[in-house]
Amino acid sequence: MIYKLATWFGKLYVVVMRKKFYHCGKNVVIKPVLNSANERYISLGNNVNIGAWCRITVSTDFNGIECHSKRDVRLKIGDNVSIGNNSFISANNDVEIGNNVIMSADVFISDHDHGYENIELDLFHQPLSENGYAKIGDNVFIGVKASVLKNVTIGQHSVVAANAVVTKNVPPYCVVAGNPAKIIKQYNQIQRTWVKIDTN
Repeated sequence: MIYKLATWFGKLYVVVMRKKFYHCGKNVVIKPVLNSANERYISLGNNVNIGAWCRITVSTDFNGIECHSKRDVRLKIGDNVSIGNNSFISANNDVEIGNNVIMSADVFISDHDHGYENIELDLFHQPLSENGYAKIGDNVFIGVKASVLKNVTIGQHSVVAANAVVTKNVPPYCVVAGNPAKIIKQYNQIQRTWVKIDTN
């Protein structure tokens, strides 16, 4: 009953919010309560389901320090994407989530870091890093509390295990786990099976 009620409110919310997004496809559900910002730079595909209490934002500045991206779409979510409760997706340049992607709860994805290099300035007066990206391929599964950091591409049909921290590219057809994430399984196209990888 609660799930059905949340879905109903989510559809109603989309009716109110639709025009704010750069693009908003068909059958989009955004469950309450979404913390979003600068929706005009966000594109949502068809059949997108965003869970409760998510934060999905595009940062155009931090504390008055402007981000310089000129991209019309800075956060693109493809078709048939499910985003779990309490997830946080943050872009200031280029985050792209492919089609048929499933994200569990509490997932974090970002294309930037917060500046810290200048020790003469407090953190509130240091800019966000720029020109980064985060690319999630088609048919990717991301487990609970996993993080995908800036300048990372995850290839199609890959799996990111729960609590993994992805700091470098993940090839297609792989399972990664750990902090930092390492490949623990890979699909063998010849044997047509998943093969464990020795990480020692």
